[in-house]
Amino acid sequence: MNARTVATIAAKDMGIVLGRRSVRLSLILLPLGIAIGLPQVARFAGGGIPIGLLPRFLTAFLFFFAVIAVMLPVAIASYSLVGEKIERSLEPLLATPVTDGEVLAGKGLAAFLPPIAAIWAASVLFMALCDELTRGELGRLYFPNTTALLIVGVVAPLAAIFGVEYSVLISSRLSDVRPVHQLATLSVLPFAGVYVAAQVGAVTLDQPTLAVIAGALAALDAVLFAATRATFRREEILIRWA
Repeated sequence: MNARTVATIAAKDMGIVLGRRSVRLSLILLPLGIAIGLPQVARFAGGGIPIGLLPRFLTAFLFFFAVIAVMLPVAIASYSLVGEKIERSLEPLLATPVTDGEVLAGKGLAAFLPPIAAIWAASVLFMALCDELTRGELGRLYFPNTTALLIVGVVAPLAAIFGVEYSVLISSRLSDVRPVHQLATLSVLPFAGVYVAAQVGAVTLDQPTLAVIAGALAALDAVLFAATRATFRREEILIRWA
């Protein structure tokens, strides 16, 4: 696999996709809304949250960045294949002597980098706003901590890779962006379930639990990548969409 070719494909795709206003807005407004909104929820609900439970709620709130790490790449990854099929801009790329792995890696990288950069920036703002609350309520700064670094630095990137690969897998077999989006959003459900379970106390987002989640995601990402490579048929795409 040629790293320069992968980088060239990724740069081209990022330029095209980030030129879409809807994608830019989703990358800015969703993470920013979470970063600002959830600390305010904790602040206004502070009277109803026992001090001992406040760290659990804040950690669960932070896990929501892993949820949107799956959501944000969907639009980019699905458009990267289906959108280009519709606009007839994918065929010239597939007709060049690039490998399937280079095409998938480049498009996957383009769908991964902007969302994860937005999530990391927003998570820093989220933790800073939460620390303003915990300084008064707990008498100390709660973030950053090892659990937060695991969520933002390990689980969220693995979740983003999962979202990218799942979307690409679906996109390579469908011809319309709308059903791709609808099917790809199903990938959010397991992460949303963990978030809800953490909020109600059914799951504790401690380091061992996060390590299990990260390990499961890493294994699933590897399986999805292999499945994507196995189902991506450039010749079929060239014939079907000619």
